[in-house]
Amino acid sequence: MIFMRSADIAVPASRYQLGADTFDAASPNWQGILATAHRNKARPACLCSSASPLMYVAKIQGEFYLKRMPGTGHAHDPSCDSFAMPPELSGLGQVEGKAITTDDSGETTLKLDFPLSVRGRRGVAPDAGDHEPTVAEASPSKLGLLGLLHFLWDAAGLTMWRPAYARRSWWIVHRELTAAAERANAKSMPLSSVLFVPPMFSAEKKDELAAARRRFLHHLQPVKGKPMPLGVLVAELKDMEPSQYGRRIRFKHLPDMAFFMEEELCARFDKLAGDKIRDVEAVEGAHLIVIATFNMRGNYAEIRQIAVMAVTAQWIPFDHDRELRLIEAMRDRHFSKSLRYNMRQDAPIANAVMLDTSPPTALYCPSQALQPELERELVEIAAEGVYPAWIWPAQDDDMPGLPAAG
Repeated sequence: MIFMRSADIAVPASRYQLGADTFDAASPNWQGILATAHRNKARPACLCSSASPLMYVAKIQGEFYLKRMPGTGHAHDPSCDSFAMPPELSGLGQVEGKAITTDDSGETTLKLDFPLSVRGRRGVAPDAGDHEPTVAEASPSKLGLLGLLHFLWDAAGLTMWRPAYARRSWWIVHRELTAAAERANAKSMPLSSVLFVPPMFSAEKKDELAAARRRFLHHLQPVKGKPMPLGVLVAELKDMEPSQYGRRIRFKHLPDMAFFMEEELCARFDKLAGDKIRDVEAVEGAHLIVIATFNMRGNYAEIRQIAVMAVTAQWIPFDHDRELRLIEAMRDRHFSKSLRYNMRQDAPIANAVMLDTSPPTALYCPSQALQPELERELVEIAAEGVYPAWIWPAQDDDMPGLPAAG
């Protein structure tokens, strides 16, 4: 799901058709056209390709935005801002239609393998996001915590990069993640009712932001005799410090709200997230994104389950050093980053798809820790893929030249 907004993009506008009329974002009365389509529940067609994939109109904070229908991204032309890679090139292919389903109205239903309400206070283990070979993989019929973060990142368009993009800020990340949750449901409730993405902090608006946060979190306060409701936090980790019974977690843009994590959960978190934390600390400008379920205790929150994702200064996710080198080499190229959702770290999927080649090119750069037999499987799958493949062999330190744009 992609929003047509000018703050983050400067790309040629696609044209759309509604009935006999065609228009684009530069057309007079663009907002009026979208308002009418929204009121009539009409779906403009994007004319970027012969498939003419349908779009829908979303109303967000009083303005109207055109979004692609979920599951139709690959029907758009790669030059179109609504394009998304075929699902089989990422972990989305494993969960689409199972853990993630979308109806004809564009509403998405997510099946989650973690609770959004609990009885009792005890925390649960962090979601590692990758599993040891001796452990059964997560079911494709439900999304884990990290899988939910991957869905949100994809749906917000934050896996797509063009050289024309301005440098992204947390203001854009917050806006797109919040909007992506507005047409998704989980556990028979709107995802937007439990997803808390802190807006960009401003000292001048500190009281206003705190009041808005209290209003949003009010329904997560425990009620005696009822299951404890949980919220879902997506935020950038700032730092951690010891507390009496575990650790206090600080998040950027939330300087005036305390989150606590019990000691046992801290130990498991350190074991599973330590490498990601070091990866981010070693890369200038990188960020560590946290997704966590939490319950409220008055004016502070307790974390119950947590997962992390490393992203570049441009908020593009990366799993290891070689993938980071590939992303940095494509800073001036048009590409889409693949995400794993529920899949293991050694699963044979593309790391990214380069979209400024004709046709697009699937890029594979496996970790140097990948076993030889799994690399052979990856090469075979890449050769049979929908796009030509570029492969950086696991044991080669030097990255091969990237395909030329054309």
